[in-house]
Amino acid sequence: MILVVGETYDSLLGLRSLLSEVDAIPSLTLDLPSMKGKIGDEEVVAITGGTSNYLSLASTLKAILLYHPRAVFSIGEASSLSPLLHVGDIVIGNRVYLHGVNFDAYGLAYGTIPGFKEYFYTDIQLARIAEEIGLKIHGITVSRGDILSGEKKIIDQEEFSSLILRRYASMGRLIAYDCVSAGSAIACANEKIPYLPLRAVTYVPQEGEDGLMRERRISLESNVNVAKLLVAIIKEGGLPA
Repeated sequence: MILVVGETYDSLLGLRSLLSEVDAIPSLTLDLPSMKGKIGDEEVVAITGGTSNYLSLASTLKAILLYHPRAVFSIGEASSLSPLLHVGDIVIGNRVYLHGVNFDAYGLAYGTIPGFKEYFYTDIQLARIAEEIGLKIHGITVSRGDILSGEKKIIDQEEFSSLILRRYASMGRLIAYDCVSAGSAIACANEKIPYLPLRAVTYVPQEGEDGLMRERRISLESNVNVAKLLVAIIKEGGLPA
């Protein structure tokens, strides 16, 4: 069984259209809608995790303990941190860094939760397969890199630049920012479940408020492409046993 954690219900609509035997299932968090279905012979549970690392942590952990998946995918949206990323591109996460946590009084690097590393690895095999498959799908552009995940929607280029320079200047592979990937990463690290975030770039900070308005219009189309990639990964059969 595969668990898919969508940031919003809109994040799951593209996937819903590609599932067979779709049924609604009880909500796990804040009455957010969830569903189950199949991709081929593989059972898939898709939940709405919510737009916050706190919510995605709670939702993902609840779902892991209830359904015992062999892999977890987080899907949804992200902002670009790289000039090489464009709206519509799909980010395949290698590492996830948590922004907004500071236990330096304990001698820990910024962003590190006591008991964990300063970043969360995603599943290398899943990331490699996702990249290989994504490069073959017409109309989809994929990029592998690291994701910074925080609790604030940032729409200002100067704030983005200040954030990276102040805290993450040495992290050359940070290419995207979201508000969800770290929550699911913490849950999967704690339960030792293979994890991969797939994020559609729907916002480029250089565009400011105009880009934010466009983000809402293009998110559904971008999430369809994420769903196509996810289904192709599952059908490829490269999932953990």
